[in-house]
Amino acid sequence: MAMTKGPSLHAEIESVFDTDVTAIRRSSTADQAAHALREKITSGAFEPGTPLPEAALTESLGVSRNTVREALRILAREGLVEHNMHRGAAVAVLDEEDIADIFRVRRMIEAAAVEAGVETDRERLEPLRQAAERMVAAADAGDANGVVSADVAFHGALVSLLGSSRLNRFFEGMQGELWLCLAMVARSESESKALAAEHVQLCEMLENGEPAQRSRERLLEHLGPCQSELTDIARELGERRARLTNPS
Repeated sequence: MAMTKGPSLHAEIESVFDTDVTAIRRSSTADQAAHALREKITSGAFEPGTPLPEAALTESLGVSRNTVREALRILAREGLVEHNMHRGAAVAVLDEEDIADIFRVRRMIEAAAVEAGVETDRERLEPLRQAAERMVAAADAGDANGVVSADVAFHGALVSLLGSSRLNRFFEGMQGELWLCLAMVARSESESKALAAEHVQLCEMLENGEPAQRSRERLLEHLGPCQSELTDIARELGERRARLTNPS
C-alpha cells in the first residue's frame, strides 16, 4: 500500500496498524510483570528448573493470565525461561555444554574488546568505571542482585568499546543467560568484594594504557575461574535433577 502525502496520511497509518490500545497497555503491564519475575530469577529466589505455573503467577502478580503468558514469552526470549510442552514454563537450566559455549563466545568478544579498550580515550571508558564503582558499592552493601546487575553492565560496556552496534545487540541477546550464570553462584560478602575489585583492576589497566596482551590475560584470568565454578554448579544441578527424575 503506497502512502499518500497530506492530511490523509494519519488516517492511512491508522488503517494500516489498526491500533489496539488495550494490547499496548497489556504489553506495558507484561513488561512490568517480566521485570518482577526477572528480579526473582536473577536474585536466586527462583532457582534453575523452578516451575512457573501461570495460575500461581497470575494470583501473585495480580495480573491477567494473558499478561503472565506475555511476560513469560519476554523472559524466554532473554534465555531466562524455558517452555516444555507438557510441564509448562520453568526457570531455564544451563548445562555444562551451555556454560562452555557461553564462555567461548565471551572470550572471543571480550578479549577483542579489551584490546580495543587499551587504545581508546578515557571518556569512552567512563561507563566501565561507573559499572565497576556500582559493583563495589553493591558488594559493600551486601546487595547480591546489585552486584550481578553491575557485573552484567560492566561487561556490556566492555563490549561496546568495539564500536559495533551488531555486536552490542548480539551481546545484549546473551544478557539473560549472563544474568542466569551469575545468579547461579551464591557469593559471600568477601567473595563479592573480591570480584568487584577484579573489575576495578581491569578498568584501571585500560585507563592506564597497560599493554593489550597484559590486559587480555587479566580478563582471561577473571573468566577462567568463573567458568569452572559455573561448570561445577551446572553438573551438580544436572545430577540432582536426574536423581529426582529417576530415583533409584
